[in-house]
Amino acid sequence: ASTPDHPPPPKAPQPAPAASTPDHPRTKAPQPSRAARSGRRRQPAPAASTSRQPSDGEAAAAAFDRAVELERQGDLTGAETAYRRADRHGHAAAAARLGAVLEQRDDPAAAKSAYRRAADRGDAAGAFRLGVLLERDGDAIAAEAAYRSADERGHAAAATNLGVLLESSGDLGGAESAYRRAADRGDVAGTYNLAMLLDDRADLAGAEAAYRSADELGHAAAASNLGLLLENNGDLDGAELAYRRAADRGDVAGMFNLGALLEQQGDLDGAEKAYRLAGELGDPEMLEMAREALLNLGQSI
Repeated sequence: ASTPDHPPPPKAPQPAPAASTPDHPRTKAPQPSRAARSGRRRQPAPAASTSRQPSDGEAAAAAFDRAVELERQGDLTGAETAYRRADRHGHAAAAARLGAVLEQRDDPAAAKSAYRRAADRGDAAGAFRLGVLLERDGDAIAAEAAYRSADERGHAAAATNLGVLLESSGDLGGAESAYRRAADRGDVAGTYNLAMLLDDRADLAGAEAAYRSADELGHAAAASNLGLLLENNGDLDGAELAYRRAADRGDVAGMFNLGALLEQQGDLDGAEKAYRLAGELGDPEMLEMAREALLNLGQSI
């Protein structure tokens, strides 16, 4: 089919950087090494000695291991009891996992207290989840402090969420640094947000590199935005491949932009399919854009 004499529709912009990720999968904090063995205790009678009693650290580790197994089996009540026992012995990861169980029981106040204990003991996952709950409560200052604590201990998602808070407060330099730390740790949301920040700054080379990294990690919107950069640079083959990856991952902007590119290249059947899919899966605004694009092709939705 020949290329239509009407101009192709405008590209669908990708939404602003991803919101903070309170539902980012929790990471399990590494179990601390067992405490050093204590010396033997002897009975006053020289003929007999008792077996060694477990130290607090060993008791905590045993309770924690038991709790993890019970949780894996779906016994939340038993797991909660065992986590509480390990928590009483000062086990950091147990406090964090107890907080997660309490969240599942819809007890955010108790969960927050457990996460605070975990964070105070140096647990990065506990500090991260504490930040999430504080941010949900609207306490951005305390949430930032908690995210910083987790970030300093190498937590990838905490660096991403810290970056979102800093960007929203206008600290773009701090946000970029936080996103870069998240990206270095393999966090896809942080990598995507870094790309968006660089794109907004017109650092197109840096944005393309970050979009590529996020795309390689399976981020749908990153593939769509990478396609826009490649198309603007004249790499239509690379743009089409990127849009197709975005569409395969369910990104409606990628579907629409694929349709616009195919229409521009004269593949009207392919364009129609892409527009229809974007309209079926998108929000009302995308539905309207797809309807207009199909009308320009002489079709309806």
